[in-house]
Amino acid sequence: MMVPMNGRDAILEQCAERGWRASIVPVARRDDALAAIRRRHAAGEFDEALYREYLVPILEAPLPDAPTPRSILLLATPSVPVRLHFVLDGIPFPVLAAPGYLRRVSPRPRDAIPQMLALLGLRAAPLDVPLKTLATLSGFARYGRNNITYVEGLGSLCALAAFVTDLDCDEMPAQPQEALARCASCRVCHAACPTGAIGDDRFLLHAERCITFWNEKDPDVAFPAWIQPEWHNALFGCMHCQRVCPENAAHIDRVLEGPVFDEPTTQRLLAGAKPDDFSDDVRRAVAAWRLTDLIDYLRRNLGVLLRNEMSRRGDRGREERERS
Repeated sequence: MMVPMNGRDAILEQCAERGWRASIVPVARRDDALAAIRRRHAAGEFDEALYREYLVPILEAPLPDAPTPRSILLLATPSVPVRLHFVLDGIPFPVLAAPGYLRRVSPRPRDAIPQMLALLGLRAAPLDVPLKTLATLSGFARYGRNNITYVEGLGSLCALAAFVTDLDCDEMPAQPQEALARCASCRVCHAACPTGAIGDDRFLLHAERCITFWNEKDPDVAFPAWIQPEWHNALFGCMHCQRVCPENAAHIDRVLEGPVFDEPTTQRLLAGAKPDDFSDDVRRAVAAWRLTDLIDYLRRNLGVLLRNEMSRRGDRGREERERS
């Protein structure tokens, strides 16, 4: 089915009305993205454990059975840090989650995009693909020195998604993967990264040293000893490089106030309780903020952040007592 150009324009306009950035690119960009990842692996640029844990499942993911793959709809939705609130020993603890993890988008793109295309007699399905590589090869985003992708008008405070569609799309060559122009002379993210993940030896991130990589490990995986307690700064992800990036200056102060968990709930979260173990109100909050799939990571990461904050408060208290 051939869809008139104004139909494609209508899809992009509907995304823009929701504050989403969107682009329709040839389905061949998927193969380009997979090939780029494989070339880098063959060149020895990836930590092998990271490659097998994170990239191999994406490389081996098949295209959805439907729709007939003719194009890819690339999407970037605004996603700012979310401040969650916990209570321990009667003390409130606000904790940030980095962009891209928690958001209350309604309707969710996963639901809205297929509905948009259905009105044109078309179909769309979520696509499992290396999103940053796909976005940069398509000219939809550019890399920062921190290897996070930046989308015009959103900075790095966005969440990428891709959908395979049966919408016709003109062929076009892959774009060179470009970095932000500012990165050629700016090193603030390099200076802000405490782990050395943003190295001097290459542009590609040493992802195996990134705090985000370790924040996404299962609860029974201990943080390595070389990660200093004070380096932890977010419940999910990491904010060190994004917070100081000049490209984010217009966006980074935007923080969304997230769910509030009382002390009994905080204690149960730290003990490893599952969503079904909580009251209806807590379960609704967990689901609304898309925390359900992150609960297993929360116990370990929250415990580290709370211990660090309690230690800092204790140090400040001792200093005040010594001065008085």
